[in-house]
Amino acid sequence: MSTVKLKRLKINQYRNVRPGTELHFDDGVNLVLGQNAAGKTTLLSLLSAVSRSVFEEHSHEEFNLEYELTCGSFSIVAQVSHRRQDDSEAGDPAGVARLWRGYYAVHIKDLSTSRGITIVSDSADEGQSRGRVPLVMDWSFIAAILSDRGESYRSLRSDLFATASAFRFDESLECFAAMTGRSSSLKSAATPPPAHTSWHSSRGSSSTGGAYVPGDLSRALLRSFQATDKDPTLEGAEQPLASQMATAMGATSVSILPNHRARSRGLIESYFKVEGFTIEVTRGEGQTVHHDLLSYGQKRLVAFFYYLAMNPSIVIADELVNGLHHRWIEACMKAIGERQAFLTSQNPLLFEHVEFDSIEQVQARFITCKSELVDGAEQLVWQNMPRDDAERFYRGYEADIEGIGDILINRGLW
Repeated sequence: MSTVKLKRLKINQYRNVRPGTELHFDDGVNLVLGQNAAGKTTLLSLLSAVSRSVFEEHSHEEFNLEYELTCGSFSIVAQVSHRRQDDSEAGDPAGVARLWRGYYAVHIKDLSTSRGITIVSDSADEGQSRGRVPLVMDWSFIAAILSDRGESYRSLRSDLFATASAFRFDESLECFAAMTGRSSSLKSAATPPPAHTSWHSSRGSSSTGGAYVPGDLSRALLRSFQATDKDPTLEGAEQPLASQMATAMGATSVSILPNHRARSRGLIESYFKVEGFTIEVTRGEGQTVHHDLLSYGQKRLVAFFYYLAMNPSIVIADELVNGLHHRWIEACMKAIGERQAFLTSQNPLLFEHVEFDSIEQVQARFITCKSELVDGAEQLVWQNMPRDDAERFYRGYEADIEGIGDILINRGLW
């Protein structure tokens, strides 16, 4: 499996972000810096949207974006826009119906052969009915085209689908709620839905479904259900994830238990449904603790390792270190591994786990967010760290006298 990397994002129009903003990203850890209300969470939510190519949260606002992904030998450049049509486009001189117009163009190139395909869709050409909000990007349609292009494109399709869970790991406990099968209090498409998985078989055909459940857990539940007439259990495939949680937390063991909501087995029809998971932590003295009794930091820790199990390519985490002991921060950064990560933090402890090899890498890894007044209106200014600032930072970093947080603060870079 190849990992997906987000290489760049150009914002021609998006809310109150400065038009023409273009960001370039490092393949490893990217750090988003800024004061409160500078748009850091807004940026992470947008990065989640483009990583997943899902724009449902933005279906009632105008935007124009261009972004580039790489995966193995493939380069994927997407142009996506969404705007209100004017009266002449809408065919309504009186302006009664103001229709939305969605457009996307996806250019996929195999760099090893220099061959590729382009997929374009414009809702104005598709007879959108009055008042209907068009799909901004029909990823299922694109995936179907890739499936017909040969083995390498089918592999690319699978790799791209692996980014479907690149939600924003929030600064609080919304991802923990999702893991345990509870609805988020946030109304944001960048927040994962409650974890659930199901399997249904009827008259020789079967189907599976679900959301926000790691593939290993889902497959283990299905194997368990097919092998016994009891509730499906997790007794092997989940152990790597449970062991990671236990090691990071310093617990004797962690158990991941499925919350069953329905189960039926018959000659004609069989099904099971699981909604979320219960986490039980066994401490050194042998006491077992239900996840509701864990501390705030423990909840965030187990939720983050679950999140990593969902995301083999891209990690998007807001204030990752909230509630975490410095050893847990180290464990989380180590667990990210080769994934591409976009992280915010007001705590400089996070930065001590990131290394820099050049001024160019400093520019790529630091994204600064500011808010400025332009003609009396607030404008968000996002940019890679300017060259002069990157040089100032790198000189301090090479001297190895101050910590990264101190360098940023003392040189007025954060």
